[in-house]
Amino acid sequence: MPVPRSPRRRDVPLDFRGDLQAQVMAAVWRLGEAKVEDVRAEQPGRQRSAYTTIQTVMNRLVERGLLERRRHGNAFVYRARFDEAEYLARAIGGRLAEASPKARMTALHELVGGLDREDLDELARYANRIKRSRRDA
Repeated sequence: MPVPRSPRRRDVPLDFRGDLQAQVMAAVWRLGEAKVEDVRAEQPGRQRSAYTTIQTVMNRLVERGLLERRRHGNAFVYRARFDEAEYLARAIGGRLAEASPKARMTALHELVGGLDREDLDELARYANRIKRSRRDA
């Protein structure tokens, strides 16, 4: 039986399949590294999932290439393969690439239009740096 290969970073599907996967990823991003019990401790007490539920979700995220794990004593320690910003940029970029040109431009206008003044100024400076570097290349 062949050993399943780890997905390359660009091959990783960047969508979460449900709220619990999103909660687990958010907890791992906050913590940097986490055991199953660490993620459970991040959940509100009344909404805390069973240990085996979180373990299953984390293992599925490993299989999908979003988390990686290493053994630490009797437990596994998990960490994200992508930082949150990289995940967000790639997920948005993937969705935009699949959209029609008109929908893509409308979505970008909506995103940029929702920025506060400081973020908008920073984005404008960044866009100007990109323009200059492309002009010089």
